[in-house]
Amino acid sequence: MFIRPKDYIGVDDKLFFAVVSEFQEENRALTWLRYIKDEHGMQKVATKQAGDLISDLYPEFLFHSHYADSDLHGIPLESIGHIYRPDKTVIRLLNMTEPDSKQRDAIKILKLLLDAGIQEDHIGISGSLMLDTHNEKSDIDIIIYGRELFYKVRQSIKNYIETGELKTLDNPSWIDAFQRRSCDISFEDYCLHEKRKFNKCISGTSKVDISMVPEVSERFQENGPFKKQGRKKIESIVTDDTYAYDFPARYFTDHETISEVVSYTATYIGQVQKGERIEAAGYVEQDSDGKTRLLVGTSREAAGEYIRVVD
Repeated sequence: MFIRPKDYIGVDDKLFFAVVSEFQEENRALTWLRYIKDEHGMQKVATKQAGDLISDLYPEFLFHSHYADSDLHGIPLESIGHIYRPDKTVIRLLNMTEPDSKQRDAIKILKLLLDAGIQEDHIGISGSLMLDTHNEKSDIDIIIYGRELFYKVRQSIKNYIETGELKTLDNPSWIDAFQRRSCDISFEDYCLHEKRKFNKCISGTSKVDISMVPEVSERFQENGPFKKQGRKKIESIVTDDTYAYDFPARYFTDHETISEVVSYTATYIGQVQKGERIEAAGYVEQDSDGKTRLLVGTSREAAGEYIRVVD
């Protein structure tokens, strides 16, 4: 079954899971619960709340991924009721005749990206706009399919901010973004890293987050399965940042035992540039060839795990 990271899976029109990997194990999609529908409507759930809910009420979806050596929500392919695809959301938005204010802000930046030469079928919108659960405080979560196009989008965002067609985040918006992430670095460090990425902006009155899913031909070929070896903190120089904005982000290092630092957590995507010295804390994993890497972000909040540039 064709499923990409950042697609969503609906089960029984009650549970809505974010796809976290293109790999499928034991005929299951690897996911994590993000929304539930109850008598009050659609509700977004935090990581721990999602884990507890599945454990208590839907234990059949508990799954330990042998490949990732992680506990995830594994959805049997035959249980999938609907696949929500971000690229289809773009088509729906661009054809709307009476969009609400949030949808208008999304349409505005979509048209700017189209004007910049980004093909429509390489753009997606995920999250609450895709599931039609958005409100005035919702972010616009844009996905670009393809690494080279994503770098072009980053440059376009920078250009549109300079011309005033889009805006950079103000300080309250940066504080809100920092608090939502609950990351394990300081606010000052967070802003120093984020402001140079040009993957966030304001369209109309809405905050926009832009991420990337590489094309199949662009994906780094891992040598899993992986086995966790325990926690570790390292300092090293990044020798290759080619996959810095991939999902997961990947930074090759000159560390004597850790060949690469990998992260699925949005905060640490695009965090480092080639030649910079980093401090990173996470879990050591060993692949099938015996090489070790450092995984940063074993949960969405990544408590006690981080990547930051050091002088």
